[in-house]
Amino acid sequence: MHQHKRIPLGLVLIFLGLLSGACTVHYVADYNAEVKADILRVAKQVDLFWGKLLATPVDQRQYAKFKDDYIRIETDLRGLLMQNRIRPLNELSTQQSQIALELWEQDMADHKNNEGISDFIAKRHRQDFVRVFVAMAKGEEAKQLDE
Repeated sequence: MHQHKRIPLGLVLIFLGLLSGACTVHYVADYNAEVKADILRVAKQVDLFWGKLLATPVDQRQYAKFKDDYIRIETDLRGLLMQNRIRPLNELSTQQSQIALELWEQDMADHKNNEGISDFIAKRHRQDFVRVFVAMAKGEEAKQLDE
């Protein structure tokens, strides 16, 4: 008859403790410096857009003059959304990107339908986008701290 040696329970617990300390469970996506750089790049483009719009006299703010900028920024926001969607465990960042895109699309549609934007609306929307992009950038930075 073949006898098995028993491993002392203390050694098993120590081994499991070391093993569990070496493995970490991530509930969010890993930090991605490229995504953070893209967030800041798009944020600057959006801020520049609102700055240019505000520098334009109110009676000259027809949608057609800003159409190309709207489309370029919409494309960049869609790219940001795609980057976030393809990363596993990245639901919050994906939602933030979706919100930014929806806000942008709504602003674009409103401008097109109204053929202009007041200073009040432009300043408020500029501030709204600053808040959205700050939240997105801080969210990405928080992933770095989790590593």
